[in-house]
Amino acid sequence: MMRLARFLPSVAIATALALSLVRVHPLLGQPAPATQPAELALAAPAATQPAPAAPATADPLPTTPEMARLADDFWHYASVARYDLAKAQADRIIAASTDPAAVLNAFESVVASRNRLVPSERRVELYERLLAWQRVPEIRDSSAKLLGVFNKAKQSRRADAAFIETNIQRLSVNARAYMLAMEQLRQSGELAVPIMLSYLREPAKKPHYIAIRTALRDLGQKSLNPLLAATEMKDWNTLLWVVSALGDIGYDNAIPCLVRLYQTKETPDSVKSAVREALLRLNVTNPGELNLAQLYYELAERFYYDKASIVVEPGSTVGFMWTWTERGLSKQNVPAVIFNEDQALRCCEYALRADSTRADVVSLWLAAAYKREVELPEGAPDPMWDDKHPATHFYAVDAGTQHLNPVLARALRDHNSPIALKSIKSLQEIVGSSSLLTEDADKPILAALRYPDRRVRFEAAFTVAQALPQKPFTGQDRVVPILAEALAQTGKPGVLIAAKSQDKFNELKGKLSPAYNTAGAPNADAAIAAAATLSGVDIVIIDEDNPGIDHLFTAVRENVRLAGAGILIRVTSEVASPYATIAQTNPLISVTAAKDDGLAPAVEAARKRAGGLPIDEKLATAYALRSAELLAKLAVSRGQVLDLAAAQSTLLAALDDARPDIIKASGNVLALLNSNQAQVGLLLKSMDDKTPDELKIALFKNLATSAKFFGNLLDPPRVDALTKFVGVTTNLDVRSAAAEAHGALNLPADQLKTLILEQSKK
Repeated sequence: MMRLARFLPSVAIATALALSLVRVHPLLGQPAPATQPAELALAAPAATQPAPAAPATADPLPTTPEMARLADDFWHYASVARYDLAKAQADRIIAASTDPAAVLNAFESVVASRNRLVPSERRVELYERLLAWQRVPEIRDSSAKLLGVFNKAKQSRRADAAFIETNIQRLSVNARAYMLAMEQLRQSGELAVPIMLSYLREPAKKPHYIAIRTALRDLGQKSLNPLLAATEMKDWNTLLWVVSALGDIGYDNAIPCLVRLYQTKETPDSVKSAVREALLRLNVTNPGELNLAQLYYELAERFYYDKASIVVEPGSTVGFMWTWTERGLSKQNVPAVIFNEDQALRCCEYALRADSTRADVVSLWLAAAYKREVELPEGAPDPMWDDKHPATHFYAVDAGTQHLNPVLARALRDHNSPIALKSIKSLQEIVGSSSLLTEDADKPILAALRYPDRRVRFEAAFTVAQALPQKPFTGQDRVVPILAEALAQTGKPGVLIAAKSQDKFNELKGKLSPAYNTAGAPNADAAIAAAATLSGVDIVIIDEDNPGIDHLFTAVRENVRLAGAGILIRVTSEVASPYATIAQTNPLISVTAAKDDGLAPAVEAARKRAGGLPIDEKLATAYALRSAELLAKLAVSRGQVLDLAAAQSTLLAALDDARPDIIKASGNVLALLNSNQAQVGLLLKSMDDKTPDELKIALFKNLATSAKFFGNLLDPPRVDALTKFVGVTTNLDVRSAAAEAHGALNLPADQLKTLILEQSKK
């Protein structure tokens, strides 16, 4: 987030605070509480403050003589290009040390000792020199391993309270000591802030106040997270330092917390005055008139979209959620990947405390909670949302459609398929035709019918279908085709190829067929028609110089089966092609200059970019069965407006599926369609010698159901074939089911006579 311009005051702001004694707890960030009112006064700049006795330079931490010798030897040999000897010393260091801190201390001592012997322009920096030696082949690996040890040591050191406190005390010595101490405190970053604040609460540490205040400012963004949490404190004297620092740090993420302080009745006038000064430096002139809930809502959105100024330390696996308690700042470690989501949730909660009527805040809270679930690694703990906390689905269902619809709309806008999927599944628990498809309702669920990701489209269609809509609505023509698409799922992605020649189509099909269901043709029109042969289309492939490319773009927008497919355009140059420019803003379009052998990785990249969630065989079967169940429910429902004829061809094709459950489910739906083709399909599959007896029985019963509802829709030759089958089949259970279908057709007497006479010959 943008850092606002700082308006430095002409004199340094300081205070002389008379506080009762506060002991600093040896654990990080655990000061014992003890505050009393004190007067606020101006103090001289830090440089003129009396300083306690302390060393003028930040010496390296002590280390063992043996480790110091090994580090010095490595440095010497590497510096004189005796890389073989340097490598040997590095190997001894790495093998001998179980303490990364000892290794780092030794090398820092070596560098500091050598730098004292040379002019300033010839001094070196530890990391810079090791990185340079990483470019030397003979000691590349050794240098990399040493840097790895250094990083472990720094990670441990940055959280060490003694290390932090030593450098806090050095801040007040002189300008050079301040500079060296700040170099160390920047390693600790926000972990130094709790101890710095504990110093500001203790009267005995008064000589350090001004330097600490300056250091909080100079830590900048690193101190922002804990300082904002510290605005909750009721220690008004210490809060003055916090407010002043936030104003000077200059990030507008601090504005909601400062405005909250200003608008809170119990905040003393002295603090409000300091808040007003700080906000002026943040370009805010009217804190009393601002909408606090809106400020927190906007900050929550910044966190939601990973655009806030408060960030996790680069390379860290955890982020810190700070809270102010009576003992000072305390933190909880959360996985770095969900730090922004946890912060967004907290900001939403602040917004709701300010205005509990904000429905948009509730929706953003739900979206952030879903996003947290999506991004949290499996099995990873989140102390901000423990096991006793219900899943987001609980809150979403309880919130109702008025709060869930905006969540889905946001996910569709953001092209965030996992959140869209979760919000739709929650909607399925609570929607009906009255709440889902009313004229005045926001209808993101209908927009989801056009969404690129197939799983999102399926769940959206399931949601609409189970509501059994009784009135026409925009997009109703898409629901049944999507249900049919779900019914046809096999778990294998579909790729449609619009090639420039039959030979090129055959070549590309051969490259992709092992991993994908492929279809297509040598021209765009024929390829579009061939899409009907696929269970679903994930990606359409076409060359940029194909004359039918514009027509294909139009078809993808208008064709139900292609509406959500990504388009992968084969280009000569990914930089020079005009389609590369289009692809920058349209996630459904990707370009690749990959040759035929590299096309499969490009297809996967295009699927991922288009937002496609994977469908394996198990999930595909589950979708197919759910679709068949809903189609059957629609078929028996009276008054619903969806036309099931669009699913008939898919249902008939499903009778040849390799999965028996899908065949049975499809037969159940076909039994409810008033169609000659449905009865013919059921009959032919029932009498097929390759059909297992169990399926024959089920399908004959389906044919009987169809006949009961709609009468005989078979032509005479088909009836004769059924009559003959009943007479000759040997399995009695199959014969009984076939006879049931035969009887349900309510055939003329002469048909029954033929069957009786055939039986009499046996």
